[in-house]
Amino acid sequence: MTEPGLTAAFAVPDGWKRTKKTAIQSFWASDGGTYEIVVKRDTSYGPTARAAAEGQLAWYREEAESSMAGLRATTHTARQDGQDAVWLELDYHWRGQTAPRRRVEVFVAGDAGRVYQLLVDTAAGGDRLARQRELFETARAQLVTDVE
Repeated sequence: MTEPGLTAAFAVPDGWKRTKKTAIQSFWASDGGTYEIVVKRDTSYGPTARAAAEGQLAWYREEAESSMAGLRATTHTARQDGQDAVWLELDYHWRGQTAPRRRVEVFVAGDAGRVYQLLVDTAAGGDRLARQRELFETARAQLVTDVE
């Protein structure tokens, strides 16, 4: 899938539907909404993957803003297309709910101070996490930034 407005290309499985698109984000959901893939291009938190990941994580920790409660985060350094990247694993639940969720994200710097964020989100449990990891690795492997 190529999103010219986001200047990014990424993998979305056949049959998935775009649920929302803004100037800086594209949201895709699996049939039934079990999984969501989001790609975002942003400059809000700085021009590096590390700064963007730290800024986004700080926002997630603001429950009143993000609606994410009980957040536990693990941060990894990674490489994406030869560039430094940051990979987050987030365990949380939505405010007012108890069902556990898992989100995995990668941040990679692009041109002109932009940082790209790719995430896969799902309810935790069953075989969902294995499928989520597969979706994330496939989307990551096919993520191309700064596509005009």
